[in-house]
Amino acid sequence: MSDLGKLIREMGVWRKYLFLLALRAPYDAVRTWMLASLMRSVFRCLEADNTGSLLEICVVYGLLCMMLFIYNGVVWSNYAAFAARMEVRLQQKMFHKILGLPLRRVDSRFSGEWITRLNSDIQAAFTMMNGPLNIPHLTVAVINTMLSSFLMLKSNLLFLAITWVFILLQLFVNYKTVLEAVPKLKEESQNAMAENTSAIKPLITEADTILLYDAEEMMMKKCEENSRKLMKINMKIHVRSALSDVGMRLFGIGGYLVILLMGYGFIPGGTMAFSDVVYCFQVRGSVMAGVFMFVTCFNNLKTNSVCVKRVCDILEE
Repeated sequence: MSDLGKLIREMGVWRKYLFLLALRAPYDAVRTWMLASLMRSVFRCLEADNTGSLLEICVVYGLLCMMLFIYNGVVWSNYAAFAARMEVRLQQKMFHKILGLPLRRVDSRFSGEWITRLNSDIQAAFTMMNGPLNIPHLTVAVINTMLSSFLMLKSNLLFLAITWVFILLQLFVNYKTVLEAVPKLKEESQNAMAENTSAIKPLITEADTILLYDAEEMMMKKCEENSRKLMKINMKIHVRSALSDVGMRLFGIGGYLVILLMGYGFIPGGTMAFSDVVYCFQVRGSVMAGVFMFVTCFNNLKTNSVCVKRVCDILEE
């Protein structure tokens, strides 16, 4: 994250970037409160046999949802325009920086590595700043999780505790399967991609020389080896991400079943009404969604942070 902060300050868009993030952050939290309140109000009307108020409730919440939708559309349209300009600026800055490096510095690395830094590293850095399930959604997930936990705390402390027990178990599994290994694997993947690009380039630029010395079989074998190495590293990353997703689903369903059984016991005793249980389920879903989004965003940030560091290293030379 420190490298990302350096990169944003280097581009001179720090204040505007934070301002747009702040505008986007409350959307999911407000939507969670609206949907949970709507569900509880509807079921309370049904429990009290007050169906006459249903139309009024639906109209009020429908207007609120429309206003929230318009607000979100305006914010994201401005954010998308800002992100497009920032990507162009970063690409130009990186390109001019590479052109300004001494020839000895440029020749010290493979041409494929420079191509990788100018393209895939830049794209990863941009994705980290503005892409889906990265910094923007990480901010949204934190705000949404905090508000949803607060709403659930006011409704039922036991349900909140059960929810967070399963969440912490999932975070532990995610840390062991993904966060410890993926950043290193991503760096290996970037290096393997640079080697693969360097191996492919002579097949295009030096084709006549390769044919003259009858070296096409040797060159193709080298490209095959580099491609297989890159594929194996990427497969390891995908397998670990898949294991994290499986654990996320299993712990999510497990927590849901436990709360369902607990709520089934509370309703006949009069401890909770059915509308309150529905409200807790709605808020719990938002807590889980916020945490899962946070985990996914954090995994992506750890993966892309390697590329951001490589970009910052070039810009600081």
